[in-house]
Amino acid sequence: MKNQTIYSYKLVRRFRWRFAGIFLQFLLFALFVTASARWLAIPIPSLIVSLAVWPGIALLHLCLFRLYVFLRGHAPQTTPDMLFSPWWGAGFRLPVPLAAYRGAESTVLGGSLFLAAALYVWLPSPYGLTLLAGTIITGIPRLFALLLSFRLPKQCRVKYENRSVAFLLTDG
Repeated sequence: MKNQTIYSYKLVRRFRWRFAGIFLQFLLFALFVTASARWLAIPIPSLIVSLAVWPGIALLHLCLFRLYVFLRGHAPQTTPDMLFSPWWGAGFRLPVPLAAYRGAESTVLGGSLFLAAALYVWLPSPYGLTLLAGTIITGIPRLFALLLSFRLPKQCRVKYENRSVAFLLTDG
């Protein structure tokens, strides 16, 4: 039989993305559509149809997260609630070290922005713009939580929760 050590965790900070955050994202999307229609002379119906790329952004986040954890040898566990969270598909059974969290989130943010910029060239203008703007707007919760993590001690661990990320300290 294996010896197991049980640690207790103290909550240091929790970053929640609630209704106000979701409202901010929808507001930014509405401003993007309005500004694109007005200044770039793209017809609004064309921009509304181009919103079809939105599920592709979530899939891109999921694939990049899975690729990162596969290459690092971590054990992710995507729960159904995480598929509809601001952290698309990101989830671990246990809290992970802060370095692993930062690496995964940086990879998802940087990789999705890089891929959206690369696809922008090959897509029609409304779709490319929507993909680029959508990648930036849907990355806001991840970016805010990542920036918050730099204010915390290095020995923190991170637990993905439904619509939030908890930063914890262990006693062991």
